[in-house]
Amino acid sequence: AAPAKEAPAGDPKGAIILASIAGDVKIQVNGKLDADGKPVFLPKDQVKAGASIFDGHTVITGVAKGSTAILLFSNGTVTTLKADSQLNIRAFTQTKFKATDQKVSELEEEPSSSKTDINLNFGDMVVDIKKLSKKSSFDIASPVGTAGIRGTTVALGVRPAPGGGWNSNLVVPKGSISFLPPPPPPPP
Repeated sequence: AAPAKEAPAGDPKGAIILASIAGDVKIQVNGKLDADGKPVFLPKDQVKAGASIFDGHTVITGVAKGSTAILLFSNGTVTTLKADSQLNIRAFTQTKFKATDQKVSELEEEPSSSKTDINLNFGDMVVDIKKLSKKSSFDIASPVGTAGIRGTTVALGVRPAPGGGWNSNLVVPKGSISFLPPPPPPPP
């Protein structure tokens, strides 16, 4: 068998674990379409607590009450995606680090520098981000703008508004973020 290809030294993939799932949760493999042109999803037996997913996947929770997915990133971030939501993990890279016996829940800051770029297409989520190193970045994009986060807890909700546009809610109980709204549409 051919040896597995390693990621380039400057761009190692970070690990993302499905810590918990409940109700209707699907994982779409981004950019892959079946013979009929429909999106490809991971098999149901691969969408379970303890399974790993990677950047380039989209986590989709169903509309049924109680449908949730809790994602644990190897930089210590815990993301809870609530019912009727869609989260695309556009990029997650992390510098290699030595494993320890310390639990992620005990970490006060990330174990090594990382770059996280996620997109809440719509829905509701709560993200608990460990203190990031100066070289790290954590960006949450959405239809209403992009939030750059340095280490805090953030709750973000984005829903289509009746008649077009978006309704959003951003709560930062502690810490601070920077928020950049999307550019205005070009004139007609």
